[in-house]
Amino acid sequence: MGSLTRILCERRRYTEQCYTHAHTFAQLILPLQGTLCIQTEIYNADLKDDHLFFFPPFCDHTFHSKDHNEFLVLDIPEFFLSPQEIKKINGGLYKSLDPRWQALRLLMLNEADSAQGPGGIHELFRYASRLLLEDCLPPSIQFIHEHYHQKITLQQLADLEHYHPAYYCGWFQKTTGQTPMAYIKNLRLNKAKELLAESSLPVLQIAQEVGYEHHSTLSRVFKEQEKISPAAYRERMQRSAK
Repeated sequence: MGSLTRILCERRRYTEQCYTHAHTFAQLILPLQGTLCIQTEIYNADLKDDHLFFFPPFCDHTFHSKDHNEFLVLDIPEFFLSPQEIKKINGGLYKSLDPRWQALRLLMLNEADSAQGPGGIHELFRYASRLLLEDCLPPSIQFIHEHYHQKITLQQLADLEHYHPAYYCGWFQKTTGQTPMAYIKNLRLNKAKELLAESSLPVLQIAQEVGYEHHSTLSRVFKEQEKISPAAYRERMQRSAK
C-alpha cells in the first residue's frame, strides 16, 4: 500500500494463513464477528468482539484467524498522531470496548458502508484518539490500583497483559521502574498514609483496608520505608496540621 493521505475505513476478513508485517501507518481494528489472533513483541491476544486493537506505525505484528470473521479496520496516516501520542502506545494497545467504543464502532461502520467523503471518519477518529490515549495506564496497573486491598498474584497481572509471567516482570520494571510487588507495596503504603492522616481509624483497620491481614505487616513496611511506626506517622501529621 502506498503512502496514505486520508483515513481508510472498511470491512475486512482474515484467513487462517499467518502473516507478519508492519505498516508505515497506524491501524485500528474493531471486531464485528469472529476472532483474530494477534502477536506483537509484548502482546499475544485473541481479538474478539469485546476488545479492540490499535497498532502504531512501524509496529511488527503477526496475525491470522481461525474462524469465520469480519472486522472494521481503519488505516490511519502517521500525521494524524503526534510523536508523543505514538510513544505512549508504542508496542500496540489492546483495550476493552466500553459503551463509548461500542457506539463509536457503530458510527464508524455507518461511515464505512456509506459513500460519503472522508470528513466524517476523520472527525470520528479524532474523538477515538482521545479515548485511546485517555486511559493509557496498562490493564494490569489499572487492576492494581482498583484491587490493591486484595491478594494479587503475578499470574493474574501477567494474564491481564497477555504476557508470560517472566516477560511481564521485566516489562513492568521497564514501565514503572519497580517490580510488581514493590509497586503494590508502595501503593498500599501511600493509601495507608492517607488514612492515617485523614481518619481516626485504628491501625489494624487501616492495615486491613489497604490489603494487610495483620497490623504488624503494615508496621514493618512503615519502618522500612519511613523509619517510624504508623502511630508515630499519624502523630507527626496531626502536629503538622495544627
